[in-house]
Amino acid sequence: MPFTDRSSLLALLDRLEDPDDAVVVAAAREIQSRLRTAGVSWNDLLLPMGDPGADPESSVPESAELDQPAGSATEDLAAIDRLLDRPGLAETTRQELADMRADIGSGEFSARDRRYLRDLEARLVRQG
Repeated sequence: MPFTDRSSLLALLDRLEDPDDAVVVAAAREIQSRLRTAGVSWNDLLLPMGDPGADPESSVPESAELDQPAGSATEDLAAIDRLLDRPGLAETTRQELADMRADIGSGEFSARDRRYLRDLEARLVRQG
């Protein structure tokens, strides 16, 4: 079933509460597979808290827009430096940030990457 089939997605989400771990893992893997197939991330699906009256469709950029080059990356490089200066940063996160820096250097840094970087920084700042 396609990812956009809301009722089947809700049914899969309900299976995440199953007492059988095998059922939970199978449901989680199916959800993740649907995300990948649809070319969306959790960040694309979960809207930030904001104006409850706002039209969610107007605040979520189209997937194709997110895959466009991000343009000037001066602020992104500064954000990467700030994050790399944080003590206790996981090695996988450090590598991910180094990869982003390389993407910026090669012109492969997209609007989706920028969104991810900003969300990552916001989460880490909230964690303290």
